[in-house]
Amino acid sequence: MRGTYDYNDLLLIKKVIFAFEQNDVLYVEYPVKDSADPRKTFLFTRLIGLPGDTALIADKLVYINGQQLKEDSTIQKNYFIETNHKALTDLFKKTYQLSEGGEISNEFDYSYSLTRHQSEFLKKDTTIKKIALKSEKQNNFDETCFPYSLHYPWNLDYYGKLYIPKKNDTLRLDTVSVKLYSDLIRGEKNTVEIRKDSIFISGIHSTIYVPKQNYFFVLGDNRDNANDSRSWGFLPEKYIVGKVVGRLTKARK
Repeated sequence: MRGTYDYNDLLLIKKVIFAFEQNDVLYVEYPVKDSADPRKTFLFTRLIGLPGDTALIADKLVYINGQQLKEDSTIQKNYFIETNHKALTDLFKKTYQLSEGGEISNEFDYSYSLTRHQSEFLKKDTTIKKIALKSEKQNNFDETCFPYSLHYPWNLDYYGKLYIPKKNDTLRLDTVSVKLYSDLIRGEKNTVEIRKDSIFISGIHSTIYVPKQNYFFVLGDNRDNANDSRSWGFLPEKYIVGKVVGRLTKARK
């Protein structure tokens, strides 16, 4: 969430939550566990899709239930920057707040994570020859994207459609769709096994599964560098610690 919050910010987090809203900034326990390290990890992330919603990312634009979401001004994405054969000085980087990224070739080419405002501002500087948004192509399969299957050839910029399960849903299972839901099912203390073309949940042949809790779809504001639902899938409600309801002050060293 760099760009939205600074390291020295003091945030007010509400832990007793009766309702979630799209665009809430959540404080969550990281849902992927490392068997070698039992310690809990926590992070901030933005709530994009609620239980029962359908999420889609197309050409970096986010859609929920077919409606494009308006992006906050703090959203950052990766850009390629080509200069007029000049190196970017420390003063230049400080002036334009270029902090995440760096030089990517010996020809004065750079890549930085920027807000849209930063990119527009940079275009006006005579040092810059060209600036372009970095983007993946549709159907260019990224094996690090959930659910890590060629049946779902998604990447960070083209992702979904993905239905977000809610409590007491009826999720229909086959050997393809189970790739979306197997982690969810195991997270609810079941085993999942595929035998030929059949699914067995805790040893019982199953063609459906009914979730015991709500799930959410979240994205980091630093979109191209975030560890979020595109990487590990649905966020279980039990992993939500609270949501940010205010920034108290900015602490100074």
